[in-house]
Amino acid sequence: MPDSPASPAVADWMGDIHPDQLGFPLEIDRSLYTKDTGLTFKQTPSGPLKLDAYRPTNVGGAAVPLVVMMHGGGWHQGGRYQMGLSRWAGYLASSGLAVVSIDYRLAPDTQYPDSFCDCLDAIDWAVDHASDLGADPERVGLWGDSAGGHLVLLTATSQTRPDFSGPRLRNGAERLRAVVAWYPPTDMVDIHASERRSHDGPSTTAERFIGCLPEADPARWAEASPLEQAHAAMPPSLVLQGTRDLLVPHRHAVRFAERLDALGARHESHIVDGAPHGFDRVAPGEEARRLIERSRTFLLDALRDPES
Repeated sequence: MPDSPASPAVADWMGDIHPDQLGFPLEIDRSLYTKDTGLTFKQTPSGPLKLDAYRPTNVGGAAVPLVVMMHGGGWHQGGRYQMGLSRWAGYLASSGLAVVSIDYRLAPDTQYPDSFCDCLDAIDWAVDHASDLGADPERVGLWGDSAGGHLVLLTATSQTRPDFSGPRLRNGAERLRAVVAWYPPTDMVDIHASERRSHDGPSTTAERFIGCLPEADPARWAEASPLEQAHAAMPPSLVLQGTRDLLVPHRHAVRFAERLDALGARHESHIVDGAPHGFDRVAPGEEARRLIERSRTFLLDALRDPES
């Protein structure tokens, strides 16, 4: 899912997709937002972590909702502007949302909870710098795809649980108002087992991210699983998944929705028949376009100023 259509590449997990079928499918008016790139939000032993900030220009100076984007890549690759994310961020910003698209440390050079802490620190940084971003720090949404979808769901579930014993936001979680996750792993043990069945190799992407096998530390794997951390008072969630996903079985979205139904949590799920992993940018059709637009309206509705 590269940004540049001049040099497309089709990965094995995309199936029989032609390079011409790759790319964000909606037009974006670039005059409706400005972009600041490479802002450092954290120093780590391996170097600085950066984010890109997108600010809408058509809001008359009013503070707008803030959306933090977390990229996919199996927790071991990818970045804040790769795989079409700059187009996604521009699309949301042109709709009147302040957007920050973030980097985080990658496996296997680091393991959970390091990259998760990076995501929390990016949210805290954005809240601290909300006035510079033109954003309202009390109205924060999360957007993620694939591994990034896992990270935003883990943030939304764990940070709003009073009994969560893992890393926590410094600025508090009451400002988290919505989460959108495209084709996210929701059960870390299951995604590990699924990869074991379908791929040969000394370890799985989930194992490299967590840093151990499930049987070595079950509590650690449960702590990192949105399915285990879900609760009734979590922010409203929107999960989108395809049934022809070769990386994340669509049962992850189904089971997560069933869990939220049982808890009485507010959520919306869309399972798209025949859609592959990355279907918003890999052979996107009319249904993908509709769900991209739905993601935007979901965030706008959930983050609307209650006093407006």
